[in-house]
Amino acid sequence: MASAICWKCGKDLSNIITPVSRREECSACRSDIHACKMCVYFDASNRTGCDEERAEYIVDKERANFCEYYTLSSRAFDETKLDKQRQAKAQLAALFADEDSVDEKQLDKSVISSFSDGNVEDSNTQAADLHQEETPAQAAERKLRDLLNQ
Repeated sequence: MASAICWKCGKDLSNIITPVSRREECSACRSDIHACKMCVYFDASNRTGCDEERAEYIVDKERANFCEYYTLSSRAFDETKLDKQRQAKAQLAALFADEDSVDEKQLDKSVISSFSDGNVEDSNTQAADLHQEETPAQAAERKLRDLLNQ
């Protein structure tokens, strides 16, 4: 049995049976363990991504593969990438945190109810009034949702 740390989420992968099965996954993030990023020979700065000269070229370094030279690495996790990810999520949360006054579900319900009443002109003015009351962060989120069709 071997011990390693998941390359994606940093969870301790203790009690992994070696040789690692191609179907082995991290229990926390469900990422593949028999992947290039979890291998001792993985080198992102190398043109092929692998320091083993005889290994076949693998296109997707994050997915399971059939490489015969795979050896489980205990140094695959990069803490700096996780810190950057956490920082980006915190910045997004701070950007869209002030959603107190108008909820989009309330907006949708009021527009739908006014359409069902047959007051098309009233529904347009109600929707316009609700959009005027929203904060800049809510307006940005609404525009983003409109662009993504959500």
